[in-house]
Amino acid sequence: MWQRKQTIFLAVAVILTVVCLSMQIGSFKTAGIGVARVYNLWYTDPLGGHHFDTWPLMAILLPTAALGAYTIFIYHNRKVQALFCALNALLIVGWYVCFFVVGKTVGDESWGLVGFKPLWPAVLPAVALILYLMARHAIKADEKLVRSMDRIR
Repeated sequence: MWQRKQTIFLAVAVILTVVCLSMQIGSFKTAGIGVARVYNLWYTDPLGGHHFDTWPLMAILLPTAALGAYTIFIYHNRKVQALFCALNALLIVGWYVCFFVVGKTVGDESWGLVGFKPLWPAVLPAVALILYLMARHAIKADEKLVRSMDRIR
């Protein structure tokens, strides 16, 4: 299982997704001095209160990590493994759509949140997206090789 390069791609993609889930992904500047910190599940206002307006980010990225981990262990079924890689890639694209919507719309007017600034952990799902696509390509190549060997017999 671990000798296949797509397994390494999938494992690194899952690790990057989990790291993104656990880190701050952005911040809002406020009209005053404070800064609101944005995580996948909540954002913290300048006084320390938690607001769960960003929960769709977690709702998309958590199943992506779980599905990616499951995909590693179904190496015996390459067609389903390639399908799950494509599904994870679509989920990550959906996460970025939600991320940009959150950057534009989330924030309490009473805090005067302005100027959304993404941080470097927000790039990790993009790297995971590339890794999922590379893994899918390698899985398809393995499937093609197996089919060509079956034709020779």
